[in-house]
Amino acid sequence: MATFRKSGWTIPAVIAVATVFAGCATTGGSLSTSAERLERNAYELQKDSRDEVSRGSYSREARALAEEARDFRVVLQDRRSKDRDIDDAFAHVSKRYHSLRDEMDRTRSSREANAEFKAVTDAYLDMEREMRRQGKDRYARD
Repeated sequence: MATFRKSGWTIPAVIAVATVFAGCATTGGSLSTSAERLERNAYELQKDSRDEVSRGSYSREARALAEEARDFRVVLQDRRSKDRDIDDAFAHVSKRYHSLRDEMDRTRSSREANAEFKAVTDAYLDMEREMRRQGKDRYARD
């Protein structure tokens, strides 16, 4: 009976540990997936801006955001990256996102461009939420 209880506790413990590790992998994957979506949507916005009259105005900002999102993913996937590296890379993404948002406001872009920008915003906000969530977890450990 004691052996059964011992092994009875072992299985839930293994499941709990596996869940924690899966959660960590999912978190990084989720953040990476959001960054990939941001990169893709920003490139799409940049590509479609070529058809806009004001194409030069936000095209460069959209491309720069896509490149920062790509760089962020590279940092995130680098096993040598520290929390500070990830935070710094996200700060670059955030700066570019807000710069693009300001440019979109200034140019009063078409409805189509604004709809595409919504996809950019949704991906950025997903990244921001995940960074906040991870930040709270990091600070809870200290």
